[in-house]
Amino acid sequence: MSDSDFQSALQAKLERNAELARQREQAEEEMDRAQEEAAERAERLAAKRREAQDARHSELVERLQASARALREASPQDFIVRMGWTQSGEEFMAKISSRRLTPARSLFIELDRDDDEVLARWHSDTGDALELWHLLEVDPDLVDQLVLQVADQEYWKEATRPPSFPTSS
Repeated sequence: MSDSDFQSALQAKLERNAELARQREQAEEEMDRAQEEAAERAERLAAKRREAQDARHSELVERLQASARALREASPQDFIVRMGWTQSGEEFMAKISSRRLTPARSLFIELDRDDDEVLARWHSDTGDALELWHLLEVDPDLVDQLVLQVADQEYWKEATRPPSFPTSS
């Protein structure tokens, strides 16, 4: 191989190496841009989900307050209703307990905004039960159904266990 042939071949290799380096740099920039766009989409999606969870939490708190108050006002001699926010303001809790009814029973509901949870727990003379949902899995009608279950003396007088937890419609 002559010196000029070598120089030409070397120059061609170096130019190809430079072209490959430019292509690699361009591909890395495109990958970085795609990753940034994916991260931004994920952040927007998480923010929308958080907004939906906060809205559902507020909706469920309002419904639980209304349902529990309605039960207390309709039958204050038979039910004790305690409701309120935790000190952190993250959870709203309600406890509805029977008074002078057989079997004795209580329903505890916790609506936890930050942990994305709705917890419902039965404690009764017929047994205990626990259910946990995500906020967006629970609609306000389910809250009403839970409050109606605690008030359903016809069910409870023959009950051998707490009622099955309702499902969202």
